[in-house]
Amino acid sequence: MSIHHHPSESVLTAYASGALADGPSLACAIHLDACAQCRAAVAAMEAVGGVLLDELSDAPLDAQALDLMLARIERPPPSPVRRRAAPDPRAFTNGLPRALKERRIGPRRFVLPGMWVAQVRSNAPDRWRTYLLHAGQGQRLLEHDHRGPEMTVILSGAFRDALGVYRAGDFVEANAGGSHRPAVEGDEACLCLISAEGGVKVEGLARLLQPYLQV
Repeated sequence: MSIHHHPSESVLTAYASGALADGPSLACAIHLDACAQCRAAVAAMEAVGGVLLDELSDAPLDAQALDLMLARIERPPPSPVRRRAAPDPRAFTNGLPRALKERRIGPRRFVLPGMWVAQVRSNAPDRWRTYLLHAGQGQRLLEHDHRGPEMTVILSGAFRDALGVYRAGDFVEANAGGSHRPAVEGDEACLCLISAEGGVKVEGLARLLQPYLQV
């Protein structure tokens, strides 16, 4: 797999430090599975972070810290019950990405024949909307702008916009401002995972579909 588009240094740094929001972190993890270059960069950042932690001065503990810790060991809090729904493997042309295997994926919501979105349940709900987007060969996406940062990783196929062509494994960052309408490139369908802060702003009459699509 030849990857030409990668997360910015600021995104990789936030991912390595655990500061990246859940949706973008998922997109970044999928990219890292396919990109040795970015895996090495993140490993180096984590190593530096570990050294910095080792150099921190010891901080005094609260007088009741030991008692509280022992109480938690003796009476651990109940573990929350989590219901997992298996993702629909039919959504993927090349198998399920490893980072998605533990995620709950909602039903497909069709925009047009061959074009659908499916919500990906967040492990830490916030203002980011994360979903799978599938578009068939030759299809153009709905024209839209962004309310905030958007991060996309291509799972299979390819799409193009005014800035270039993006293929499987590529990671794309976009910001608010600048309406565009990407189109599927090549002779196969395109499947992406998208995480957008605040969602997108669909333009034209298609905006009536936005509450249904939840993007």
